[in-house]
Amino acid sequence: MLDFKRLTLLRELHLRGSIASTARMLGVSASAVSQQLAKLEAEAGLPLLEQVGRSIRLTPAAQQLIARVDEAVSLLETASAELENRRSRIQGVIRFAAFSTFARTYLPETLRSMAAIHPDVAIEFTQLEPSEALDAVTSRRADIAIVDEFTHVPRRADSGLVRTLVTTDQLDIYLPHPVSSVAELAELNWAFEPRGTDAYVFSRNYCRALGFEPRVLFDSPDPRLHCELVAAGVAAAFLPQMVFNSFGPRPGNITRFEPPAGLNAPPMFREIHAVGRRSSNLRPAAKSFLQVLQDVAR
Repeated sequence: MLDFKRLTLLRELHLRGSIASTARMLGVSASAVSQQLAKLEAEAGLPLLEQVGRSIRLTPAAQQLIARVDEAVSLLETASAELENRRSRIQGVIRFAAFSTFARTYLPETLRSMAAIHPDVAIEFTQLEPSEALDAVTSRRADIAIVDEFTHVPRRADSGLVRTLVTTDQLDIYLPHPVSSVAELAELNWAFEPRGTDAYVFSRNYCRALGFEPRVLFDSPDPRLHCELVAAGVAAAFLPQMVFNSFGPRPGNITRFEPPAGLNAPPMFREIHAVGRRSSNLRPAAKSFLQVLQDVAR
């Protein structure tokens, strides 16, 4: 009989890509992970890992095992949800992940409402950027995560996940001083989110759609810092409305860019989704939490 905990460890290795990353996520040593995987190989009677240069790769047998582990965990989650639906009170634990501006804007009121409506539901919160939060859901370290999706930059699809639209967030370009042409935008220094993120891709694509290549000198995942750089007069930035909702009113010395007449500027907004596993979302506690999230955001 294969040890289920070791099987989930193998799945985590598949998600993380290395023993070192898996060990860091679990808070154990790399040697402890290697020992457990060696025991799993002995139980299976087949090689599960193979060395490829300086890295390791899962064998076809290991890939098949991981697919079965996913099926087993999904069945267990569905069975747990069915039991919870039989209870007279909604109770349980919801592990929730969201990025900072969403959390500052909506989390306190969401927690207050949940405590008033469903006092037997405990909410555990972790602040994570959208890509990290999505990984946390797929690896079952979180039940529900908040992710954003920018216009024309779709996030990856996963058949095992369900997305619930929570709200939309207007985006605008903010400048340290007014400009009268697109050419002047090209002369400004810009603050962008880190390269490779959806926000970075959206911002660069939008600038190119306007007809210029942005000069990006400031790289940070913190939109509050972007706002402060604009207010200091040293950068332009794409800022979501949620930044002003969560960190305070818009500084009076920054200017929102108004496209010149005749310029066909694409729409700027992002959709905010709550993402959960299909089986986990069947739980009454999860359904209630999603409803409260939508109500608070509305």
